[in-house]
Amino acid sequence: MPDHKEALSAASRRSKESRLAILDATRAVLIENGWRKFSVDEVARQAHASKQTIYRRWPAIGVMCVESCLTEIKKPGRDSGDPVDRIVNLLEPLELITRTSAGYELLRGALVAAADDSHAGEYLRGWIRENLRAPLRLILAEIASKKIIRRDFNLDEVIDTLTGPIWARLLILHAPLPENYSRDRAARLLADLADQ
Repeated sequence: MPDHKEALSAASRRSKESRLAILDATRAVLIENGWRKFSVDEVARQAHASKQTIYRRWPAIGVMCVESCLTEIKKPGRDSGDPVDRIVNLLEPLELITRTSAGYELLRGALVAAADDSHAGEYLRGWIRENLRAPLRLILAEIASKKIIRRDFNLDEVIDTLTGPIWARLLILHAPLPENYSRDRAARLLADLADQ
């Protein structure tokens, strides 16, 4: 007879497997239908999960859609120390996901969900703050303190200059980011901010 710890471990494993299956199905449905025609029934069917389980885990379905997308964005690689490489390291995962048709549709669907659903919007803004804006602020402040770039710039405006075109291309132009977008933007920005 299994002991209590084994039973909890098995339940935890099943819960994790169910969660991953739901997120996989969410990605598939979001890619296929987009946010505006998104179907929780279809997610439940594909994931072999009940709608009750889905709504218990994600009371705001938009959050589930955004989360399913963000889990597909690769984590930054190793930090080489080079300022351009450090910025590229943060932006390139977004660039890469937009260059596959499934990744582009997934990210675009998540952005539309975030625009339509306040909970999904807050979830996405939190991810952007933590994974893009805060690290970019740290990198730019650090290289300004080392006098690699000048200090008299508005940090938030500079970050918007780097990241804004990403969202515009996805939502307005319906186009993926061009190859080397991250490297070109980072190099141009640092050249513009170079200490004179």
